[in-house]
Amino acid sequence: MTNKISFLKKFLPLIIVISTSCSSKIYKQKPAIRSLKTETLSVNYQGLLVQTLESKNINEDTIQFDFTYWNGWKDSKFYSEKDTVFITNNGIEREFINWISGKDTTVLDIYKQFNPGTYDAHYKAKNQGKVNVTIPEVYELTQILFALTDHAKPGLVDRNTEYYKRVQAYFSPFKNHPVFKKLQTELNNDLYINLRENSAAYLFDGQNIVLSHTYSGFRARDKFKKLLPLIQDFALKSDFQNFYKQEKPFYEKLESLEYENAQIKEAWDWLQIQFPSRVDAYRIIMSPLEGGWHSIRFFENNNFKENIIFMSAPPLISKDQAGPGINDALVLRRIFTEMDHNYVNPTSDKYLKDINEAMSNVGKWNIKNSYRSPSETFNEYMTWAVFGLYIYDRFGEATYNKVVSQPVDFMEKNRGFVKFGDFNKYLLELFKKHKQEKKVVELYPEILKWVKNENSNS
Repeated sequence: MTNKISFLKKFLPLIIVISTSCSSKIYKQKPAIRSLKTETLSVNYQGLLVQTLESKNINEDTIQFDFTYWNGWKDSKFYSEKDTVFITNNGIEREFINWISGKDTTVLDIYKQFNPGTYDAHYKAKNQGKVNVTIPEVYELTQILFALTDHAKPGLVDRNTEYYKRVQAYFSPFKNHPVFKKLQTELNNDLYINLRENSAAYLFDGQNIVLSHTYSGFRARDKFKKLLPLIQDFALKSDFQNFYKQEKPFYEKLESLEYENAQIKEAWDWLQIQFPSRVDAYRIIMSPLEGGWHSIRFFENNNFKENIIFMSAPPLISKDQAGPGINDALVLRRIFTEMDHNYVNPTSDKYLKDINEAMSNVGKWNIKNSYRSPSETFNEYMTWAVFGLYIYDRFGEATYNKVVSQPVDFMEKNRGFVKFGDFNKYLLELFKKHKQEKKVVELYPEILKWVKNENSNS
């Protein structure tokens, strides 16, 4: 069992399926049950990732695969040498595959999240062309629960603030509440992202926590819903809403700083000049307790596209106190490298075959255990390098030269993308060379040619 659990923790976070927009209602069709007979089972995840499972390493009776929505459907498949089962956009929310190996059967429990965003005419009119920066009430309640939980993993919570001290002082009398035992179990199972993001789909209706009309969830198999009765009870007994009201001026200050310092609208406009993808609105969801685990969602419904970004709050400095250009650029990096995934990734999809070939020796480009496929690694290189192009184009070469060392060091030394400095330099050379005649989207063939040559060199 230990081997299997260890394996799944490495593999399952990568299982995210992309879906087209459709009704966000809960689908009630009878689950489909199919079978595959094989010792070795392969999974092709939307053409981007291939993973092989060996029955001898699987000791559990059931394996869960959670396919989370992400704008646009690409079929996935489970297959052997003799047979294939496709995972498609068939309107069935939950399916099962019986994986038969000798006398053993393992059930593959597959959950598909269909469109989790519903944008009516009122929402569209209110938010078209807008950047909304917010610290939502239920989302912050969830972050506070994380901060109060014993043995939370390093990096989940920013404890080096006066706000964290205020949280501890106010809520410490309630740390024996039963919600914490259940929450610790979920965090031990690596469900932090699921709990964090799905909490943003809920809001307070009076004193009751209810699901919003706009969002039905952000990650497949909503784990927040499972804990909701205990979370609701904790909110009432601790008078959380009173604390949130007291801190509201602080939250508003952070929201204002993020909007001003990151200058998201300017970055948005630049990206839509350089790439063909279009976004109708941005929603930035933050918490002053967030330790730096950023993530993004991209919803499309009723001819409306919204980019939702989860991130940490900005440093507590005002724009007037920041150094000219440089601090704005570094603050922007936090969000820009999330924003531009929604421009880079769709472009990369069109070059998927070329990327897989050019970066086939992925270990040469990425020495860490995350982003192990060529396409995932390439997209991380590209999103961070495009940030450099934006800084160069908007702030000028002098500012670029002062800023560039920080993302290069972070990518190479912290994240293990060991050739990022060279990649970043070459892409900038291409941008300078073709600035008057080519957009970033048109530089793909040349940067991929360079990657292929670097990949083949010893």
